[in-house]
Amino acid sequence: MFSIHRKLLSAILLVLLAAPITFAEEMSNQELMEELKAMKARIQELESRLAEAESKIPVQAQAVDPSERRAGGVKSIEERMQKLEKAIQRAPEDGRWYERIQISGLVEVEAGHQSVDVGDESENTSDVDLATVEIAADARIEDHVNAHVLFKYEEDDVFLDEGFVTLTGSEAFPAYLIAGRQYIPFGNYDSVFVSDPNTLLLGETNEGAVVVGYRFGGEMVDISAGVFNGRASETGDDDAIDSIVASVSATPQENLTLGASYTNNLASADTFNAFVVDPEGLDSLVGGWSVFATFSFLERVTLIGEFAAALESFKAGELYDAADTLERKPSAWNLELAITVLEDLEIGARYGGSDDGGADFMPETQYGAVVNWGIYGCNLAFEYLHDDFEDDARKIDTFTTQLAVEF
Repeated sequence: MFSIHRKLLSAILLVLLAAPITFAEEMSNQELMEELKAMKARIQELESRLAEAESKIPVQAQAVDPSERRAGGVKSIEERMQKLEKAIQRAPEDGRWYERIQISGLVEVEAGHQSVDVGDESENTSDVDLATVEIAADARIEDHVNAHVLFKYEEDDVFLDEGFVTLTGSEAFPAYLIAGRQYIPFGNYDSVFVSDPNTLLLGETNEGAVVVGYRFGGEMVDISAGVFNGRASETGDDDAIDSIVASVSATPQENLTLGASYTNNLASADTFNAFVVDPEGLDSLVGGWSVFATFSFLERVTLIGEFAAALESFKAGELYDAADTLERKPSAWNLELAITVLEDLEIGARYGGSDDGGADFMPETQYGAVVNWGIYGCNLAFEYLHDDFEDDARKIDTFTTQLAVEF
């Protein structure tokens, strides 16, 4: 379109420069008026085309140079021509809406075999299926405003897993606010395994929340706190925001990360909540705490450790089984060692467990091994886990193969 504008402008200038002066002198007033009308018509046509072109250019690209501003709203023909020439020569700048959005995703396919021993009986199952699909969109709205949306397919269900807006401060004031559906900052759940650690089963919480935070020392220390309306509540309480979370994490050196967190409503955790007999009929809210550390050394070895627990005991009958006569104070831990054998080959070992984890919720003892192999942009994992549950209620051996692709 801009090349057409240049041709029209060249034609106008050629007419003005090539016309002999004597011809102009011999023109009558009527002819001069007709010529001026023709020039005005061409200018109006150019301005109309320019307006159409500018409507397709991002707003920031249409900003007027202060040096081009002048008092009054009437412009001479020369000024209008100069403006048209500059605009036609100006290339659209970056900043289109679709260039501010980044799309990413994850696809996990799993095949597995599981053997479950209950007393003298044994049951074997195996399957291969699409385990997880994630599609995420991250949009940069302005310099300090970002939006994030993540849709997830899991267990034959599609749902909105995350959706929030992040407001960030400047380098001089590195504060932030995250508002919307998110995983609240309780626990860390770092792992090289396919299967989730016990600490995640006990503490991971996805809720609508508002979290504010601040980073110190160039992001060396991060502190945050938030509020949310948890799934669990005391008997007779209103459906209101009554849950809080707080965390602190630090990276004192590049190969070491550690932190701690607290929530006053542990029973609102995603998986744990399903094992609360009456989530809206608790005698009182029970808080939880978590600590973690991840340490890498020799550029090949990584140690992962985490512990999460309830701060107080749940009343008898509030967890697992209404007929249970014991007060329960669940806790969970996870220890992992990972070694990078080759650039794309990693082996790992896990030892974890729990107290008061029930006969079906968290294994009392868990150990296993995993091999992660990066191949053709994918990750191929082979995992074995053995679980022993409370009072020898169940013993489970699980073999899992997973092919995962991120994009």
